[in-house]
Amino acid sequence: MQILLIYLFLFIFGCMLGWVIEVIFRRLFSAKKWVNPGFMKGPWLPLYGFGVITMFTMCYLCVAFLPGSLNLYNPFGDLFGRTGISGPNIADLIPISLMAISMILLEFIAGLIFIKGFHVKLWDYSNMKGNIMGIICPVFSLIWCAVAVLYYYAVNPFLYKLATDMHVYMFGGDGQVAHFGFIFAMGILYGFLIYDFVTSAGLFAAVSKFAKESGIIAKAEEVKASWNKSTKEVKNKLFSSLPEPVQETIIKKQNKPKEESELKQKINEKIYIDPELEKKDKSSNYDEKGRPIKIEDQNS
Repeated sequence: MQILLIYLFLFIFGCMLGWVIEVIFRRLFSAKKWVNPGFMKGPWLPLYGFGVITMFTMCYLCVAFLPGSLNLYNPFGDLFGRTGISGPNIADLIPISLMAISMILLEFIAGLIFIKGFHVKLWDYSNMKGNIMGIICPVFSLIWCAVAVLYYYAVNPFLYKLATDMHVYMFGGDGQVAHFGFIFAMGILYGFLIYDFVTSAGLFAAVSKFAKESGIIAKAEEVKASWNKSTKEVKNKLFSSLPEPVQETIIKKQNKPKEESELKQKINEKIYIDPELEKKDKSSNYDEKGRPIKIEDQNS
């Protein structure tokens, strides 16, 4: 039961941390706007929660079953029961490789579940060379390898210490009293997560049906068109009030084609099946509210 609670803590920790990482990544690099990266409404991504406990478990299994003669990375001298301070070593490639493979498989299985079960693509690598079903691709597999290296050296020792400290905090020991209230609070948090999952699982079909029946989609389009028209009129008035030399400079800059460096063009040609398609729309999996679009809606 104690081990289970530690894993539950690591899972919720990974879910929320992964959500923050994805929100920032999509704002800066992918969708170029604030979007909710998950299919649930709350600030959690179960894929990252499973990722954290998967990598945590892989590290534990390597320490438990690999020969003690292999000096695995152990900066604090106490990691999963193995003592003795040890720096980076060639043997570290074993747990790093296992973690990278596990994360790639986890991404593929999770993507397959969402596509087949919920008809939603939370990510889409269809335009990336070497992709499999648009779920995994070589570029992001390399990123998972880099994540495995970063986790192993910069996160795992501290996460193990955090897990052991949380064990003492929850159940007492080393002169500390038990804090069962924390376990209760974590239970409430999981209650919200489970409720969110259950309600969000049928969210797409329900919202789509309600929107079509009530005419919300048509009304939203009218409001959007009216807002765009008003905004355009204000921009035109502001532009016409500027001096003519300034207007000419702005027009020249707008009409000037953006030039890409030769190196960037070569990189895009190596990575993308169609680099121009990637430039046109980087957020086709999301609607104007930043929510994932069902696959049949994208094809309609």
